[in-house]
Amino acid sequence: MGLVLVLQHDHNAPAGLLGDWLAEHAEVVTVRLDRGERPPEPAGFDRVVTLGSEHAADDDGVAWQADEQATLRAADAAGVPVLGVCFGAQALARALGGGVRRAARPELGWVSVGTRVPGVIPDGPWLAWHDDEVLAPPGAQLLAANASGVQAYRAGRHVGIQFHPEVTPAIVAGWKGSPELVAETERRAGEARERAFALFAALLARP
Repeated sequence: MGLVLVLQHDHNAPAGLLGDWLAEHAEVVTVRLDRGERPPEPAGFDRVVTLGSEHAADDDGVAWQADEQATLRAADAAGVPVLGVCFGAQALARALGGGVRRAARPELGWVSVGTRVPGVIPDGPWLAWHDDEVLAPPGAQLLAANASGVQAYRAGRHVGIQFHPEVTPAIVAGWKGSPELVAETERRAGEARERAFALFAALLARP
């Protein structure tokens, strides 16, 4: 699938399982926005992936937020598909004319996402961890939604997913998840990896 640009926003929010999958299928360039690294022009890439963050996608006080938005808009203008994960899905929606708001029902834990397209987005369970709710861009196709709001959408060639298919037990522990949540993530690790790899193949392995 060629060359993939990955936007990482926090030291404890790496690509995880998504990084493992990409390592087998693509050449990856990771840009650490939180370290002041500037993204290259996305037109030189085949895909862009933007990951999670502890920050809100509408917090313009974050130093790298302008670079994030500029990169996503440039990718759209160049016809480069973007996959946004959690914060990344919210940032992508914002770049495409949608938005983000505080969630009426924040999520933390393993949940079913209410898939509309089981062949693309398995219902789960998936790890969810968010206080904000994504507002899909105008004209976007709803791929999954539950009582907490939109869980996945497609906007043209781009896809945003609110949940976290990339997580590993180590990532959840790094987020200071409860011992019970870390233990549950460890129990689910094998099936979660298989489910995540199937999702990544469905979303990223196609033109």
